[in-house]
Amino acid sequence: MLKRPGTLPRTLRGVGGIRLINMPGVKYPESVLQGRKGTDRSSGKAHAEAPEWGISTRDAAALLGVSSRSVRVMLNRQKAAYRLVARKGKCPCLYWDRRVVDLMLAKRMPLVTHIPEKLCSAREACLLLLVSRSSLSRYVRRKLLHEYRLRHVTKTGIRLLAYYMRAEVRLLAARRKAARIRAENELKERLTRESGEQQAHAKS
Repeated sequence: MLKRPGTLPRTLRGVGGIRLINMPGVKYPESVLQGRKGTDRSSGKAHAEAPEWGISTRDAAALLGVSSRSVRVMLNRQKAAYRLVARKGKCPCLYWDRRVVDLMLAKRMPLVTHIPEKLCSAREACLLLLVSRSSLSRYVRRKLLHEYRLRHVTKTGIRLLAYYMRAEVRLLAARRKAARIRAENELKERLTRESGEQQAHAKS
């Protein structure tokens, strides 16, 4: 039978007035002890005013030309600071560090409506090289081809597509064709030599 302790466990005051039991072995997550990230630490709720250094998710998505969901994923990967701001009658809004958004915008792929003649798409490169998409990616990893990513404006929206220098693709295709012809000639010579050796061995 369990005995009741002589003294009741002490309590501590958490974020937002939450009363937490302070017992040995009990570990509370940081979100409980310090409040949810981006919220007001004193109250545990969203901030009342937007920060001067912040930009809303919708404005950041408009600048980068992506959806709000995508911009949240991108900024989380960059570990950008954010703040949760309350809105009257609506769900709270996230405000992100504007400096991180500006840096991402500076590094953003160029936006084009027409593909330059010197570039070819991945499909065209595969047709010229007579290879699959996986082989094309392997050529890029081996630095036999250089890949250029552009944001292309299409009828359905903005898409991030990969393109390749047409001259590099044609040069690599010519090298592959020459290597294939050389391998076929070597195979024919080896088969002819083996056939001659077999005939000489049969006569002897």
